[in-house]
Amino acid sequence: MLAIFDSICILLAKAEQKHFLYTKKLLDEAGLEISPGQLVVLYSLLNKDNISISELSKNVHLDNSTLTGLIDRLERVDLVRRVDAPHDRRSYQITLTDKSRNLEPEIKKVMKQVENKMLENCNEAEVVMLRSILTRIFANFNI
Repeated sequence: MLAIFDSICILLAKAEQKHFLYTKKLLDEAGLEISPGQLVVLYSLLNKDNISISELSKNVHLDNSTLTGLIDRLERVDLVRRVDAPHDRRSYQITLTDKSRNLEPEIKKVMKQVENKMLENCNEAEVVMLRSILTRIFANFNI
């Protein structure tokens, strides 16, 4: 193992870099024309769409300004739409398009491929422990 991996911080950062690049490669190979960041937004919307940007922001743990850029790019390629909120003329909701709904099986396939690669040599107990540790790391940085 590389000497810099003595640091868990560096190891985690480098593992995430590889995860990002692998995800991007699979998304490109699948012809989905989305980034890993956009994948997170689409995945969340596939579980629940027609929601405000504030609710989506909470669901994907991104601030509104970062999310607005992702929504702009997804809207340009006709994967999401901003629609007027029925209860407030000043706001809008984010909804999936038919195009993105049709891509759902391919999106989930790519996500499963990434997860399978990531956990390739792990047993079930290790996966449970990894999920627990990553969840705690995430919570520790809740600022």
